[in-house]
Amino acid sequence: MADNVGAGIARNRGIESSHGSILFFLDSDVALAPQAVENAVGVLEANPTYGAAWGIYGDRPLVDDGVVEQVQVLFGHYRQIQPSPVHTGHFAVGAVRRWVVEAIGAFDERLFGQWTNEDHEFGLRIAENFPVTRALGVVGYHDDDDKMWPVVRKRFGRAVSLMPLILKQRDLKPEREALHRPPEIAAILLAAAGAPLPILSPYLAVVPAVFLAWFVWENLPLLSFVRRNAGWRVAAATMVLSYVYGLAVGLGGVSGAVRYLIDPRFRRRYRSAVAVS
Repeated sequence: MADNVGAGIARNRGIESSHGSILFFLDSDVALAPQAVENAVGVLEANPTYGAAWGIYGDRPLVDDGVVEQVQVLFGHYRQIQPSPVHTGHFAVGAVRRWVVEAIGAFDERLFGQWTNEDHEFGLRIAENFPVTRALGVVGYHDDDDKMWPVVRKRFGRAVSLMPLILKQRDLKPEREALHRPPEIAAILLAAAGAPLPILSPYLAVVPAVFLAWFVWENLPLLSFVRRNAGWRVAAATMVLSYVYGLAVGLGGVSGAVRYLIDPRFRRRYRSAVAVS
């Protein structure tokens, strides 16, 4: 098999080579907590209609390389443990029934390259057809990014690529499960757009200040969680990095929406894949 064929194709080869009735997915930079696989199997056995049980990232890095990584891990962990409907798949750590893949197909191998979101597409396709759940007892510890700019590039690129799924999957509303939620993104973009206004008049500084306050308000529960788990220093870094990352996501979303309007091939990017044996 060719090298560097992409995550979706590699996962499909793993599916083809496996024999069990439950497929457990794990990324190379994630280490499982004890009983994670057992817990995933237990959830699916207790709920025969569920098509998948998605795990969560742990609340500490697999390898702690500093405050940027601490923010990444705590941010992701906090979002995943919130009680809310689950639709998007989490193939870094999660389990899927084999008959689900046989029924709806596997990863779309036409989605090849960086930030193609083949995992989001497949996860949403599963949720369209079968109930799925978040399993808090299925935990993996992630060796996440430890530098800011790679995260910025990744968030921007994925946001661009996700727009066809977000605009087409209105019944599942995948944006509600994103790391940065729509109200937060709106506050960030409006604050950035209003930043030049004080040049016209000092009184207009109130405009970006109001939107920044909205951004802080939206993130208060997250910041409280981070402060309790990692202290004020990491909480302050979370505020700054959350704004920077959210701005990248917002600009990526705007870019993706414009591309969706003008590029028919981009609108048709996500199509159903064929089943694997």
